[in-house]
Amino acid sequence: MLSEKVVKELISMPCFISNCNRLAYQLHMSQKDASQELLLELLEHRLRLWSNNDVTLALKRDLPSLKWKIKYARKDLVRLSHRDATREHDKVQMMAGMEPHVSSQSETLEALGRLPELFKNANTRDWAESVLRVGQRETLIRFNQTPRQFNNKLTKLCKYARQHRHQQPNSNTKELHILSEWNDLMVDPDTDDNCIQAFINSHQDYINEVIINTSLIKFQGKVLKDFAQAGKDKYTFNELMHTQYIKLEQELKENK
Repeated sequence: MLSEKVVKELISMPCFISNCNRLAYQLHMSQKDASQELLLELLEHRLRLWSNNDVTLALKRDLPSLKWKIKYARKDLVRLSHRDATREHDKVQMMAGMEPHVSSQSETLEALGRLPELFKNANTRDWAESVLRVGQRETLIRFNQTPRQFNNKLTKLCKYARQHRHQQPNSNTKELHILSEWNDLMVDPDTDDNCIQAFINSHQDYINEVIINTSLIKFQGKVLKDFAQAGKDKYTFNELMHTQYIKLEQELKENK
């Protein structure tokens, strides 16, 4: 367990503060709550095996490894939040007598992103976002509804969404989301080989497809399992991902 002094130094880091602010924005919570959640996540997981000396040394040397742990602790919290919201969404669908739709994290994020396109009415949009983010119980309180009113509204909205699904782009959305994440990673000055390896591990099926379908990468296993030691293939892989992003973005624009 880290000492109080080291904890105070940790939460005073510019990197910790910036990730705390972003977490507060992403999960719609206060900065104070975001700071507490991020600190607990770090202490219980990412920094669980770090001693006071380890953290103090990383602070003094401004090591990227510590910044990386803070950044991905925030990402862990966001991912867990969306996973819990998805579970709640499935539950309320079942309450409404519907077949639950098993969504991945990326699909839930896509759903939230598409709300402004699907529902033009601000109140309807806010209600749907509340269901996805916090579930039935909190939504009932926020919108002063009875369970019957909630279920009726959910049934109508799901019917409307199904009828308008053909208007929503879906063929390449997941791929574009992955490639956008990659671009964000590449422009982040704190990104190192460990960050890239974590990204590859999170999207291994897609990355495997990218490198299998090219003869430009000589040692595919290195890129997948040991990116830091992949040599020139690291730069080739970066170019492939960037090229694929530009190509896919252009295709989506042309199909609009």
